[in-house]
Amino acid sequence: MKHWRDRLVLPGAVGLVAAIFAASLLVGPTEIPLETVFRVLRGQGVNSDSHLILRDIRLPRSLLTLMVGASLAVAGAVMQGVTRNPLAGPSIMGLSGGAALASLISLIAWPALSYNGSIVATFVGAAVGYGCVLGVAALTPGGFSPVRIALAGAVVSALFSAVTQGLVIAYGMSSTMLYRTIGGITNVTWDQVVAVAPCCVAGLAGAWWLAPGITILSLGDDVARNLGLRSFQIRVASTVLVLLLTGSAVAVAGPVGFVGLMTPHVCRLAVGADQRRLLPLSLVAGAGLTTLADLIARTILGARGELPLGIVTSMLGAPCFLWLIRSRRHQRLDVEVPRQVPPRECWRPRVVLPLAAGLLCAIFLIALHHGKAEFPLDATARVLVGQGRPEEQLVLWSIRIPRLIFAVLIGVGVAVAGTILQAVLRNDLAEPGILGVSSGASLAIVVLLAVCGHSALGSLFLVPLAGICGALGITGLVYLLCRGGQQSSPKLLLTGVALSSIASSMTLLLSLQLSSEIHAFVVAFGAGSMNAAGWNSIAMLAAILVLLVPLAWSFSPTLNVLRLGDQAAMSLGVALPGWSLGLLSLAVAICASCLAVAGDMIFLGMIAPHIARRLVGTDHAAVIPLAGLVGATLVILADMIGGSILPNSEIPAGVFVSALGAPYFLYLLTRP
Repeated sequence: MKHWRDRLVLPGAVGLVAAIFAASLLVGPTEIPLETVFRVLRGQGVNSDSHLILRDIRLPRSLLTLMVGASLAVAGAVMQGVTRNPLAGPSIMGLSGGAALASLISLIAWPALSYNGSIVATFVGAAVGYGCVLGVAALTPGGFSPVRIALAGAVVSALFSAVTQGLVIAYGMSSTMLYRTIGGITNVTWDQVVAVAPCCVAGLAGAWWLAPGITILSLGDDVARNLGLRSFQIRVASTVLVLLLTGSAVAVAGPVGFVGLMTPHVCRLAVGADQRRLLPLSLVAGAGLTTLADLIARTILGARGELPLGIVTSMLGAPCFLWLIRSRRHQRLDVEVPRQVPPRECWRPRVVLPLAAGLLCAIFLIALHHGKAEFPLDATARVLVGQGRPEEQLVLWSIRIPRLIFAVLIGVGVAVAGTILQAVLRNDLAEPGILGVSSGASLAIVVLLAVCGHSALGSLFLVPLAGICGALGITGLVYLLCRGGQQSSPKLLLTGVALSSIASSMTLLLSLQLSSEIHAFVVAFGAGSMNAAGWNSIAMLAAILVLLVPLAWSFSPTLNVLRLGDQAAMSLGVALPGWSLGLLSLAVAICASCLAVAGDMIFLGMIAPHIARRLVGTDHAAVIPLAGLVGATLVILADMIGGSILPNSEIPAGVFVSALGAPYFLYLLTRP
């Protein structure tokens, strides 16, 4: 019975994809009857509008969509087989993000670059992204574990995405680069099909040729060695093929997410793990899925336009990703061998805290002096004592001083929130952004703008309140999905990545339906900046943090106990469910209050607590204030660098926070 089922799966999938392909030719703003398609294919009605639409618009777009989906799905199947990692995929492993960033850089640096040159640039970017992930995995104790390599890929992808977003904002390309940064197919020509087709065909043929070796390699190194397989050569050849397939797909469609991750898993349920059956079915299923997603993307809005393809694939793929990481067959994702870590010598808090405060004050004064219009130190001193010229007082008291105070508040709030999260979840890789706090806040804010209009941004209370509610909602959902003793496991982080993707797609989808101003706000919000700095925002944020941060510090003994583990906490009389939920809600409220006015600050809530613990140990009575000082210092530095690195534009501070935080996050993955 199973034998006949396996024989029918592939022909059935081919028939279904053929029907989807036909629908992509027939359905659109101009409905074309099926008999018209046959008449055009026979060469009749050459000069008709239907012939022109089919030949020059729909047919090349549908063929290109088929190639993109097939390439990404086969690349994902090859990656999962070679690395024996069920979470591997082009969008997760840094390939799509690196290719998209390289494509953008090539467009900025060489505007006249040919299309083939752009394809070469995407290959280089994909190679760099994948190389970073594999390098971190090679340095990780314990080898290529599924969780660590998936987290490394997520961090590398987030870093490339942040840099791409920063460049888009700096060069004013948020509308023109929408499809490049999110993933989409538009304005397709036959030249693009001809340029990409050789890469796709060569990559697919090479993957089929390597299928037997990949199947053996997926069984384990010992089995491959006993059967005489040349594992190193297979891995190198597979990497080249993955780069070829992913680079060509991203070159024409951008970083389309989740196709390469979920398609092989669905196909594996039908035909098993043998790559000789898995690759053909993945090819057909990936092509059909992407063509269906493109059909939905260009028809769901009707005459109002079309959606980026990446939004639709994320909405379809993220639930599959959630199912994957929660599936019982992948429970070993949480298994790691405990190792003894030698104790680290720490400095005394009474020495470190004054030094950190002094460093913050020094950088504050430097940033006060440094800017587009630099003031002599004596002029800055005169303004501070109320004796400066009117134009000097205007610049300092209306722009620089509130911006710096705002940066201090943001840095303190996000760092303290990250400290609480890492203690409650007992996971040193926990971070507000990766747990969905920022994406939930941005989704709630966009919903508020859809209901109340753009004028809601001028409210001091509505926007932060919406951000807090959205962040609490997403974080609570992550917590519930990881219940059952898994709240401190890597599953929580991966669940946060999936829910963040869903929330981000919904945010972008909603913002595109409202106005160009709201879309520009969403793009800037995602990058994180200090542009909302003002005395009113400072007063509102300071009132929240003055209340919540000391409250968090007062719970330092409880946080110390929670980091010891469930058994130790219960033996000391700490009610785990109540305290965990209460402190988690407190951390999310602090972080959401900051992100609601400053946007996303990826990794700040992760690196600041780590730096503090490495300096003063694990006592939260010292870690919380030191983490706040470190966070404030990092935000001021990032904002100062972002405002001065380009002569005529500003790169958001969140981009440079990511540039500082992502390498440190990757370093932590290599530690015990």
